[in-house]
Amino acid sequence: MLTQPVLSRIYSRPNWAEVSLSALRHNFRQLQQHVGDDVIVCSVVKCDAYGHGYAECARVLEKEGGRWFGVTSTDEGVAMRDAGIAGRVLIMVGAWRGEEEDVLQYSLTPALSRVDELEAFSRAARRLRFSNPVPVHLKIDTGMARLGLPLAQLGDFAEALKRAPELELEGVFSHLASSEVLDDAGTQLQISRFQEALQTLAAHGLHPPLRHLANSSAAIARPDTWHNFVRPGLAIYGYELPPVKHDGSDAETAPMLNLRPVLQWKTRVISLRDVVAGQALGYGGTYVTSSPARIAVIAAGYGDGYSRKHSYPKNGGSASTSNGSARQQRSSVLIRGQRAFIVGRVAMDMTLVDVSHIAGCEIGDEVALIGESGSQRITAWDVARWSETLPYEVLCNLSERVLRKYVE
Repeated sequence: MLTQPVLSRIYSRPNWAEVSLSALRHNFRQLQQHVGDDVIVCSVVKCDAYGHGYAECARVLEKEGGRWFGVTSTDEGVAMRDAGIAGRVLIMVGAWRGEEEDVLQYSLTPALSRVDELEAFSRAARRLRFSNPVPVHLKIDTGMARLGLPLAQLGDFAEALKRAPELELEGVFSHLASSEVLDDAGTQLQISRFQEALQTLAAHGLHPPLRHLANSSAAIARPDTWHNFVRPGLAIYGYELPPVKHDGSDAETAPMLNLRPVLQWKTRVISLRDVVAGQALGYGGTYVTSSPARIAVIAAGYGDGYSRKHSYPKNGGSASTSNGSARQQRSSVLIRGQRAFIVGRVAMDMTLVDVSHIAGCEIGDEVALIGESGSQRITAWDVARWSETLPYEVLCNLSERVLRKYVE
């Protein structure tokens, strides 16, 4: 019989992410030094700081000198305030209707892209009787056709703003679709359209002091987009999209910063068994051993964010330990400084790996899904390549049940 309520106990799954605060500080300093002191670095901490944990990351970045943070939505901004973050918080996607008073009461900065949003915030500021104009940022669509005010409506927006003394246009920005493609004609057109928008605003007597276009790739490789404000996200956490040319070749002259991956994802071996040749493994029996093998079960699966696309073979049919595709294309983990390849289908909570070649492997051994073991290393880029995606998705998909541990 239980002597205390189960929910009052603290349990720890053998599956965690180590977040290096020293690497986070290093990356912020690298970016700030790269763009110079006259350019504000707005650290993007949306989606739980790309899976790294927004509260602790934002606190560390604020202590390091970060003055601005970028989030997706009002709830993310309110959570930042609840976590004690005092710096400026830009809601980059804007607020949903009805959230205007919360945005203003929590001193969040909304992105506006429609006249009706402008009017809603103006009314909210009047209701709350703010004594000073509320700073807002205008998002302009320069070519992505996603969010932002179309250029053709810019004059109407400017006139509406003049009728709303409760608001102050502090910033204007847009977002680049292909900033890592350094000779991309579409990006150059977006840059030109942004300049056109600034000129239109100036013609209406509006001179917003903050102007921003640059995401991580642009902040690293496109000084013509910096203006006085950049919005790095992925780079803060130690990764960047390699600068390329339109034909896909490397842009060899592009600068590369000395960024450090902030996160390592670890788990443990929770079971080991020796199997005979011809043994089908896991769901569907898609992997069949061609010789006796030692198979480890590790405590990570797609419920933790380890994609089912890491399954081997990928498309169903059976495979053996000797006839697989090129090993560099197969998903693997690191155990005792050696690479162990995934076998069978990734399940919700568990994944099977072949450890036949790893002497002494035992239950409790540490497993690196992202990170280092001995001289071996797996990055979020590797995991992304194996699962046919980008590091953004790999990091953001880390589920809440993966414990974050903050280390120096």
